Amino acid sequence: MTKMTRRGKVVVILFVLLGLLLVPVAGGYVYLRSVGFFGSSDPGPEVEFEIPNGSGAAEIGKILEDKRVIKSAFAFRLAAYFDGGAEDIQAGNYVLPTGLTARDALERLKGTGPAGQQYVTVTFPEGSWLTEMADRIDDDTHISGKKFLQLATSGAIRSSFLPEGVDTLEGLLFPSTYQVIEKDTAKSVVKRFVAQFEEQASTLDFSKAGALGLSDYEIVIVASMIEAETRMDEERPKVAQVIYNRIRAGWTLGIDATVLYALGARHAVLTQSALEVDSPYNTRRYTGLPPTPIGAPGSASLEAALNPTDGPWMYYVLADCDGNHAFSTTDAEFLEDKAHYQTLDCG
Repeated sequence: MTKMTRRGKVVVILFVLLGLLLVPVAGGYVYLRSVGFFGSSDPGPEVEFEIPNGSGAAEIGKILEDKRVIKSAFAFRLAAYFDGGAEDIQAGNYVLPTGLTARDALERLKGTGPAGQQYVTVTFPEGSWLTEMADRIDDDTHISGKKFLQLATSGAIRSSFLPEGVDTLEGLLFPSTYQVIEKDTAKSVVKRFVAQFEEQASTLDFSKAGALGLSDYEIVIVASMIEAETRMDEERPKVAQVIYNRIRAGWTLGIDATVLYALGARHAVLTQSALEVDSPYNTRRYTGLPPTPIGAPGSASLEAALNPTDGPWMYYVLADCDGNHAFSTTDAEFLEDKAHYQTLDCG
């Protein structure tokens, strides 16, 4: 048997040490996810609590854990260490939902201020357009919707998902419920909405985008179309597959929601002339993806865009009055499904 050289022994030792290092790293990630440092929030009922004067990250974390706002005070201390800002949290009474990650709870405490401070709650549904978000901001808060929209489309505030040459944050502000306080500005709320999108996106595996032949930004575009096409979570991966099948076949996507976006009128009647509008967003007229998202996708649509259900479908059409779709592969199947829907009375 050949005797191992000194150099060979060193290499073996290094490999053993590397293995010993990787095991605790993987275990550490699993642990931090289990205590709510990594992952996404699952907001539950709101609870009231008080943060006394002089409270540090440890004391605040313990209060949040006791109230079930977060899973672990330790995770909150880590979030405060890595993200900073715990020293800016004001003493006072707060109202937060249960089921938050430590980092989400930290951001909300930094952003909302005590419950005694005036605030308004603003909700943006999945699929909202930037113009609709701006209208709601203008209607429900002290912030100018015009200024909000200007900032969100000027490129002055960037997202890590935003490619060079694109300035609009359409699709990159996470649709959720937010509290807007008196000291908030158009800039602070746009930044918060972008940060919330990136926090949610960090829980998804965007490394899968490359295998689908898309960039991360294009995944968001696909997700925005899925969001517009179905409200059924179980259908979203199949809608994603239809989109990808059509792209691979060189077909137009034929998604009416993109035409409505091109028209700037969500509830417009799609006449023949409307369907022929000359716009890069008109996926009945032009092949490929629209140039930007057509609304704000939620987590389920982003997940579906990254994980399409394998299948040969090329078409889908409403199948009933509850919003379920029928998926088909051939023209004949599609026409049959379409004829069935047209017999329904969903008035």
